[in-house]
Amino acid sequence: MKKQTKARIGISFLMAILLLLVLPKKVLADYDLTKMNVKAVVNSDGSLSMTRQIDYDFDDEANGVYYTQNLNSDQKVTSQSVQIKDLATGKTVTPKLNNSADSGNVYHFTKSGNSYKFKVYHHVDEGKIRVIYRYKITKAITTYDDASELNFKIIGDGWDQEISKVTASVVFQKPNLSFLKGWVHTNTSGNLEVNKEKGQVRATVAKLPENTFLEMHILFPNSLTAKNTKKKSGEIMAKTVEQEKQLAKETAAKQKRKKRLEKIGLVVLSLLPLLGLPIFFKAKNQGAVVRSKKEIGHNYEIPPYSPAVAQSLVTGDDPDAKALAGELALKAGHKEITIEPLNKGKDFRYTKTDKYQGNVKLINQLFKGAGDGTTFTSKGLKKYGKKGKLDKKVKAWQEACEDQIKKQFVDPNLRKKKDSLEVAAVLLFGAEIILTILGFFTYDYYTMSLLLVLLWEVLAALPVIIRIKNFSVLTEKGKEAIEQAMGFKNMLDDIGQFKLRDVGELTLWEEIMPYAVAFGLAKKVLKQMKVEFASEIDASPIAYYYYGNSYGMFATSFESSFSRALADASGGSGSFSATSVSSGGFGGGSGGGAF
Repeated sequence: MKKQTKARIGISFLMAILLLLVLPKKVLADYDLTKMNVKAVVNSDGSLSMTRQIDYDFDDEANGVYYTQNLNSDQKVTSQSVQIKDLATGKTVTPKLNNSADSGNVYHFTKSGNSYKFKVYHHVDEGKIRVIYRYKITKAITTYDDASELNFKIIGDGWDQEISKVTASVVFQKPNLSFLKGWVHTNTSGNLEVNKEKGQVRATVAKLPENTFLEMHILFPNSLTAKNTKKKSGEIMAKTVEQEKQLAKETAAKQKRKKRLEKIGLVVLSLLPLLGLPIFFKAKNQGAVVRSKKEIGHNYEIPPYSPAVAQSLVTGDDPDAKALAGELALKAGHKEITIEPLNKGKDFRYTKTDKYQGNVKLINQLFKGAGDGTTFTSKGLKKYGKKGKLDKKVKAWQEACEDQIKKQFVDPNLRKKKDSLEVAAVLLFGAEIILTILGFFTYDYYTMSLLLVLLWEVLAALPVIIRIKNFSVLTEKGKEAIEQAMGFKNMLDDIGQFKLRDVGELTLWEEIMPYAVAFGLAKKVLKQMKVEFASEIDASPIAYYYYGNSYGMFATSFESSFSRALADASGGSGSFSATSVSSGGFGGGSGGGAF
């Protein structure tokens, strides 16, 4: 008895919010940035010779890529070139500069304000490519009386995608420097190597989040940029060291505040599950409680309701193809329809008799939609499913069965209370879990603790969920009906442990068979019937569709045909059923992407 309750609506709503919060932003092309290697060689005139290698992994078609280099107003980009390498084949192409073409292996190079943009036209179906930009940035170094300074956002914050395996290097053309000082500013962890013997500063980051810059601030001897014309009087060394100390202090304070907030968040998240206690106590079982299978035992009385209702009472779910086959078998037993095997039992024909009662709307629709109104076949049923109209009719039949059970066996006040408890539990524990999952995206220091909190939330939710699940909405009549159906199924399932004749003659077992079909026990029961009623079976009017070369021939055939038809109708497969504080370096906003 599936319930399209407020709880399910709440689950769907929360899942939609979660998806909106954690799904990546839409980009022009579907790709990942798997690697970026940036090398800046410091020239004696104070310029930088840049080599920027970017590895793209495209999931589908793309027309090209682009990169924007933002600079200060006194700086320029010169000597630019582009190269593309297919990482699967190793093939390399060199696009030509052509600002008037918008296809083929060409690139546009344009300037707007202080931004220089490369737009590379290179069609990709899918796969991995490396794009290499080479260019020179003028006036990148400022020379002071005691040292020269490079303060450069070597990777700007204009990337809308996370970048994996980031390496950024500043290389000097002479080794064994008298001094070399370097700092990196970014809001993620990484490694910095300052090597004055090699004349190199190298930063590595495993993953650089989207819209995040990586800034390198470096001081080095003036002799390395002897031809630099960008000079300022005064000393920079002590000032910069003090500035970086202050930034480090601010970062430490910021980290301390963040740690404190994260701890408070952990405490709050850990206490939230306790709000489930009122729900737990209110979910104390109030309706009639069904006994266990062992306590119920066997029931030999045929249920006073249809096979579909009997199945739904036992399973607590919607009736399925077996239940519908049981309804057909019941009508055949009442001589309302005839069931005739065709093609050696590979197909069956269902035909109304003058005793037919149209009290099952879905069966009426099968005669009309899958046949001519009076008869239909298994083959016709499969064709009917392809018309796409069967799914809604089946749902209506299931809802009618559910409504019947609700009216006869469910206390509406208890049902309303259970629905309210389900909604409250979903909203509470759903919100807790969503907040905790969001913490994995915002926490920097206590992510492992979040795992423990998430585990605690799940463990705390379980007893509440179990308590609500066991909250009975049944009336005494409903309890008796379920126990009757369960006892009847128990009897059929334990067939062979008693003699069938002690229960009744073949005619009684033929009335029982529709329920055996609905419970999925037809083959088991038929096998025992054939042992104990061997002589009577040959004369039985229903023998030709229940028996044949295999037990439960008709039921198996109908279930298969109907499940296939429903799958066709629904169009799917299946069956029925570190710091972000900048020191003022140029290059902010630089970034790129694909189109």
